[in-house]
Amino acid sequence: MLERRRFVTWNVILLVLLAFIIQQVVMKGWLSSFDQAAARRSRDLHASREIFTKTVIFGLRGTIISIFIPVMALVSWRKKSWAPLGGFLLVLLFETGMAGSLKVAIGRTFPYDHYYYENVDVNVGEMAFPSGHAANVVALLGYIAWYFSRAWRPWRRIAAWTAVALAAIDVGVSSWLIQTHWPTDLFAGYLIGAIALLAVVALFHACGFNPSATAQHSPAARP
Repeated sequence: MLERRRFVTWNVILLVLLAFIIQQVVMKGWLSSFDQAAARRSRDLHASREIFTKTVIFGLRGTIISIFIPVMALVSWRKKSWAPLGGFLLVLLFETGMAGSLKVAIGRTFPYDHYYYENVDVNVGEMAFPSGHAANVVALLGYIAWYFSRAWRPWRRIAAWTAVALAAIDVGVSSWLIQTHWPTDLFAGYLIGAIALLAVVALFHACGFNPSATAQHSPAARP
């Protein structure tokens, strides 16, 4: 009961925050003004696109799945369990569906389409909001960290989640500096990734799945 209440509480909090950001974007509230100011600042910094188009790679869906689908498929095969790969695919489908639906519904322009940033347009058919890169790094790398680290010592769990956090920060800062996303695009992406991850974790708990029992002997979890 405690675990269920905790998952519900966190998902409600995340959904409320996401709804607030969507409202601000659609209604062009004060967060849109923040987006414009942040875009001007990133333009003035003249960050190297050659560098930051490479560092944003941690959020590329193709890169993440090309690495981790084979890993999770191997773990599923060795454990004779659908859970490792199935959970990864569920997170992928959930966060991709949420992000894709909002992209189509909001239709927001990208920062690189502007120079003075007087107006951030929505309902124009572009797909800046939310950031799929931000959602990917939280949902997919978060699932990998959650699955394997449950069987690890506390300091290794902290290291795994720190790595996910650093990857998320890297993707956000890189996207902001090269002006591929407004800050609210990134914040919404992080929230969607967290919602998708929590939903799958809650499903596993509801099914009585114990990740520690299956992950502790996997190749990726060995010291």
